[in-house]
Amino acid sequence: MNIRKHWKKVLLSSTAFFWASCGGDSESVSAAGGTTNEAPATLIPDSNSTIDDGGMVALYGVQAVIDLDSGAISSSDSCDGDCTVPASSEDAAVSSSSESAEPSSSQSADKKLRLASDTTITCVHTLDNDGGRCLDAEDHQKSVNAIKKQLAENQTLTLEQLRELEDENEDPSMDMEVCLYGVFSTSCTHVSSPSPIYKCSNGNIYSYNTVYSLQHDDDPDKGGLIEGEGKLLYTPKEYKEKYPEKFLSSSSEEPSSSNSAPPPSPLCQKDDFATYGDMEKVFVKDRNDLVDSTKIAAGDNLSESESLCLSDIRISTSYASVEILPKKQICDGDTTVNPTYQERIDKHKEFIRKQIKECLDEEN
Repeated sequence: MNIRKHWKKVLLSSTAFFWASCGGDSESVSAAGGTTNEAPATLIPDSNSTIDDGGMVALYGVQAVIDLDSGAISSSDSCDGDCTVPASSEDAAVSSSSESAEPSSSQSADKKLRLASDTTITCVHTLDNDGGRCLDAEDHQKSVNAIKKQLAENQTLTLEQLRELEDENEDPSMDMEVCLYGVFSTSCTHVSSPSPIYKCSNGNIYSYNTVYSLQHDDDPDKGGLIEGEGKLLYTPKEYKEKYPEKFLSSSSEEPSSSNSAPPPSPLCQKDDFATYGDMEKVFVKDRNDLVDSTKIAAGDNLSESESLCLSDIRISTSYASVEILPKKQICDGDTTVNPTYQERIDKHKEFIRKQIKECLDEEN
């Protein structure tokens, strides 16, 4: 009997210790160790799991709460009020965000500039989002336009040098038609990068200029801004008025041009550039004229098959594909047909005559 009494005392003591370890808040922690009304914080999944560093095991079904920031471990019934987010973790997040915000705001303040014409307007030097575009077509067109301008405004090049600038790559093939448009390139050699710009508090966005670009551009009204002293931004015209000394070197070079070589004689320019449509109209007319003259010359001797063949005579899109082909040549004030333009027309006439000859030779 005495042994049974002792066992009863042992069981009662164990039960008391068990409930004491579980705490008195029956609403926040269940007997299984989970919360009844709220989502649990970061917990060890089950009673057999261990913490990697400490090797601790949850006892009596009470799961441990892990502080992810400090690594501290406590029972889930030790939280005051809300156990879903440890207080130390929330405080750390707030302090971390406030610390990271302060440097960015101060850095933005350092980068802010003001318009010289209105210092109440602030601007930030940044990049646009115009990156990743293929610029091959734009680069090619700029090159074409530059050559056209040089041909039309020539003051130094000889006729031979002008001819080299014209569209004289390879002679078009007489037997092959080449598509001019609609052919897409499978690769790009020049991809755009984001460009520096100024975004201002008045809602305007300005391009970025440098002293070098202004020194080599005669347009005082060119768009964009340039930074002067004191973090002030100027338009090109304002900058040149504010700092005229920076442009003395460019003006001092002008007299040297008077010592350059005299213009060639005769002094020629090329103008009135032909388009694909211009060449096509000329070629269609030439084809019709040559075919009609052939039919008239043959008269009644023209067979039906020869007549059908002549009706199928085609022009060459290869010969019509032009970009830098002036129609006019002006030398010392006298305007004539540009020889290169005339050569292209004459060669295409030979292409038509060759087809006509093949039509007439079919019967022989």
